Amino acid sequence: MVAGALALAACAEPARQPDFVVHGAGVVISTDVAFAARPDLPGRVESTLQAALDYWGGGWGDLEGRTITLDGADHVVCQGVASAIGCFDGDIRISTSDMGEAFACVEQTALVHEVGHAVIGDAVHDDPRWMDFAPLAQRLEHRTGYRADAEVDCPIAVSVWRHPPRR
Repeated sequence: MVAGALALAACAEPARQPDFVVHGAGVVISTDVAFAARPDLPGRVESTLQAALDYWGGGWGDLEGRTITLDGADHVVCQGVASAIGCFDGDIRISTSDMGEAFACVEQTALVHEVGHAVIGDAVHDDPRWMDFAPLAQRLEHRTGYRADAEVDCPIAVSVWRHPPRR
């Protein structure tokens, strides 16, 4: 039994080192979307995280020691669900696309939503803030987005962040 567990552990992928760190949270870039290759990404991640932390009533300590992975897959696996676009299970993993379309900027991803789980938990989405992102969207709007060959708009679609409360 112990030998089997050791064999599985030996086959597991080693934890990837962060590409950069923001206030104690490691950020891993595992995607080839255009915004992820831009030199402004660390600042954009930091400002998006700060806005999300402010919205949820959290602080940098809520993210310290955690890993945030920007994943190029259309979905991330989250607690047995294979079709999530974001996940918080102690660390944050977010897809950099939605329905196969690459996001133009980090602000469009489910990062804001997953920071909510890191700060308040609320796995069943009972908190009414899951449906009222207008002030946060206004704070993050009018930013530049990127495609492979051009700068583009980065419109915020709060539907990516919303989750209807449990009824």
